[in-house]
Amino acid sequence: MREDVIVKTTDDAPVILIVDDEPDITTTYAMLFEYHGFRVSTADDGQSALKMIDAVAPNIILSDYMMPLMDGAELCSILKKEPRWKNIPFILSTAVFHLKDIDTPYDLLLQKPVVFSELLKEVTRLLDSQNTQHP
Repeated sequence: MREDVIVKTTDDAPVILIVDDEPDITTTYAMLFEYHGFRVSTADDGQSALKMIDAVAPNIILSDYMMPLMDGAELCSILKKEPRWKNIPFILSTAVFHLKDIDTPYDLLLQKPVVFSELLKEVTRLLDSQNTQHP
């Protein structure tokens, strides 16, 4: 019989900010990322994310594209123009197929539905590349 190991989140664990207007998505992603040792904050639209970003100090952001009040593309554009936030890796996810031509400086675009194992791999890759750029 095998015992599953649950990773405990530590104070120095990376923070992921999940921005999505679907509560089921934010709750599921939050549980999965916490299980894998991340600290998680959530927001239900871009405006809410902007209001909390300084307090949260995320290491990476995962945002839905289509949301009320402020969509993920606008959130990404605002953050990438700000010197204190521009280096935070930004993953934009969408169920819309024609977004390849959007003029948004995201770091990664993922098509929904997202396979969590692939998302975790990409989040880890982006965080690793960020850490190697800024020792």
